[in-house]
Amino acid sequence: MPDALTFHVCDTSRGWVGLLVSPRGLRATTLPRATRDEALREVMEMGATAPASEPDLADLPERIRALASGRHANLAVHIDWTGISPFRRAVLEEAMRIPAGQTRSYGWLAERVGRPRAARAVGRVMATNPWPLVVPCHRVIGSDGGLHGYGGGLRMKETLLRAEGAI
Repeated sequence: MPDALTFHVCDTSRGWVGLLVSPRGLRATTLPRATRDEALREVMEMGATAPASEPDLADLPERIRALASGRHANLAVHIDWTGISPFRRAVLEEAMRIPAGQTRSYGWLAERVGRPRAARAVGRVMATNPWPLVVPCHRVIGSDGGLHGYGGGLRMKETLLRAEGAI
């Protein structure tokens, strides 16, 4: 029997973020959305069946609010890696090591996971990141230093990087 997935929607300085929670941790998040209904609809489409209980959430909403505002000190979040391939997980975990206020290229990330010729594959992993904000794909940029591709749009990527002091 598959895990019951629950949800929570929290208001952040960047918009409403939906959280999809399993018994093993955070399964996915949405990007900040303009309305609560948009974020709620998105987590329901991901398979959420009921609201998460307060004990299941602990301080997760506060951590998400901090990440959205550019504050990152001691904000480790327990992630449920179910369904994530070893390559994707390696890329996502390495992206989580990029310090706040800094950026790295897709090629750098590919080298770090032992696949130096896989910059495009890394880009695809970033484009399908189930945990935007938590796994800071906004910190990954093109080798030319330019902002490329972000599910929330380049304006959101720039806003997040500015909030962290990266640009």
